Amino acid sequence: MSVSPLGISKEGAPDPRQRPWRRHALLVLGMLGLAVIALLAAALIPSGGSGSKKFSVAALAGHVDTTNHLTRHETTVFGSNIPAKQYGTQVADLEDQGIDTNGQIASDLAPLPPAAFDGPIGAYRSYAEHWATTFQADLPALRAALAGGGRAASERAWATAWSDYLHLGAVYGLLPGTLDAQIDGMPHSLPGDETGEAPPSFSGLHRIEYGLWTGASPRSLVPWAAKLQRDAVRLRQVLPSVQITPLDYATRAHEILEDAQRDLLSGMDVQWSGAGVLGTAAGLTATQEVIGTLTPLLQGRDNTLAEVDALLPQLQAVLNQLRKAHHGTYPSLGQLTPTQHEQLDGTMAETLGALSLVPGTLETASLPVIPKIPSTR
Repeated sequence: MSVSPLGISKEGAPDPRQRPWRRHALLVLGMLGLAVIALLAAALIPSGGSGSKKFSVAALAGHVDTTNHLTRHETTVFGSNIPAKQYGTQVADLEDQGIDTNGQIASDLAPLPPAAFDGPIGAYRSYAEHWATTFQADLPALRAALAGGGRAASERAWATAWSDYLHLGAVYGLLPGTLDAQIDGMPHSLPGDETGEAPPSFSGLHRIEYGLWTGASPRSLVPWAAKLQRDAVRLRQVLPSVQITPLDYATRAHEILEDAQRDLLSGMDVQWSGAGVLGTAAGLTATQEVIGTLTPLLQGRDNTLAEVDALLPQLQAVLNQLRKAHHGTYPSLGQLTPTQHEQLDGTMAETLGALSLVPGTLETASLPVIPKIPSTR
């Protein structure tokens, strides 16, 4: 049997003559390893002599004074009865659940002072007064178009006035009495009586919409336009004194487009003209104004502003695309293709998800203490 230089026979079996050398090498390596371990152990064992200054772990450790020099000794987590040794588990578990050590809902954001909203609300009030003035200026043209008898011209004038009114956005529900309903209210039921006419209490922009898109003579709608002009004067008079609380204003950032999704994109409040896209575009402008005024308060508070700033332009881009695809005018809901409707609805839903974070980010008071349910035992 021949052997290769590596000690392997040509048949593949190890050469027995090489095994003693391997055993000797392993023995030497083992002895060297034991020697190293012994040297390390000797270095760590403290010297028996009291005056020894040899290096060792024990020699380096000085005397520790365990006396508590404070006036009291804390054994629990501050503000609770949880033992300090359990902080890493019990308190951490509570934080993960979003509650504090007293079982109450907790927030990591300090409440904002109500006065911090004075600037944003004042800026929005000026914005709203501008659009109220614009709306009032639209109405003579609407009345003239109706008096002229042209349906197409009257419909265009109506769309301009209605869109401009919706730009007010955040003041809805805050106007005195029934002023908002008189200007932009919907009827409780149609038809109003056996003649098929609208109820007598039904007036304003939607009363004119109803007439124009159901075949009524435009001239027959002139009295409603005249009443609308009087209501617009009243609107400008009361708007400067409308009270908007911080809570109202913070929630408007979400509610304006939420209402547009429910009432306009569904067609519920534009069942005759189908102008839900136009109304949504006006609501988006109002929402952008609200967020713009609130930006200084939102900065540095969670990631809310970043999310809102990312999604509002996306919704604006979708509306711009729809307007471009329909020759510069917003299409009616009936003119949208299924794909366009899905894209608009999907982007709106995403945007509302971001806007829903705004009210909670701008709380002006700590979360209320929820009373515990008394035990029945």
